[in-house]
Amino acid sequence: MDATQRIAVAYISRSKGVRGQVKAEPLTTDLRRYDALESVVIQKSGQPDRTFELEHWHREAPGIILKFAGVDAPETARELLVKGYVTVDREQVPTLPTDSYYIFELVGCAVEDESGTPVGVVEEVLEMPSTDVYVVRGPHGEILIPAVKDYVKTVETGQRRIVVGGIEELVP
Repeated sequence: MDATQRIAVAYISRSKGVRGQVKAEPLTTDLRRYDALESVVIQKSGQPDRTFELEHWHREAPGIILKFAGVDAPETARELLVKGYVTVDREQVPTLPTDSYYIFELVGCAVEDESGTPVGVVEEVLEMPSTDVYVVRGPHGEILIPAVKDYVKTVETGQRRIVVGGIEELVP
């Protein structure tokens, strides 16, 4: 299974209770998306990807509780699920409104200025209270670019390209 075609929607942190349930950190802002999940793939370091059926889920602040078919004991949950990511096919990711992007669409995009000069590559997106910030690494080292129209002129996820402007004061 090609891991690059899968998107993580939760991280399983620990087992919960005696029936094989697990506590997970949602990696989505829309928890209703779990209602539509049936079959998911758990990706866990050191183990092959495994497909599980999601029996049910519910919110338990600050995260969620998940129950998978065939996982009925905490020992099994710890062995197969804990420290794993709940992933879905890229095609199962909902479409976002115009000018909104998933982080996985931005990471790895080449960043250039309006004249076409390479600035670097988006290595990470920091989710800050007021706006996201792109962490771009390139010939000038690390540059933090706020994801606002003043700096980000165009985002072309299909071409894996972001054009920025007015970043002179941001360059170290």
